[in-house]
Amino acid sequence: MIRIVAGFCFILTFTASAADCFDAAGRDYHIDPDLLRAVAFRESSMNARAMNIVSQDKYAVGQMQIHSQNFPHLSQFGITPQKLYSDSCMNVYTGAYYLAIAFKRWGVSWESVGAYNAGFSKKPEQKAKRLKYGKEVHQIYMNIKNQKVMR
Repeated sequence: MIRIVAGFCFILTFTASAADCFDAAGRDYHIDPDLLRAVAFRESSMNARAMNIVSQDKYAVGQMQIHSQNFPHLSQFGITPQKLYSDSCMNVYTGAYYLAIAFKRWGVSWESVGAYNAGFSKKPEQKAKRLKYGKEVHQIYMNIKNQKVMR
């Protein structure tokens, strides 16, 4: 019985901690935490252990699916792929960091949200990918907001 109670307390603590990371990253980067949740849902279905491997050099890790192309830049802050995979809070913060860069560069818009996934290239096919991704995240975001209203 004690093991069951301890396990339940661990699950509650882990869930609360994960939720706190979205709230804290949102606060620190001035981004609605629910938008960060929507991006995480679109990227990984909120799976902190998600790994998307395209090749040995191209892969993405964690619930925010931080892409390997960003690892050289992140290494100057001591952030490694292993840390992004094992520390879900660091993963959320890193995703918020990149979304904040998109907002700073292009302003707060759904196309900027799309840049999180499709980058900043001005090529028409990349713009289409940004708009599609932004629309998908917007739908998830609205579902999150609507669920909160229904509670």
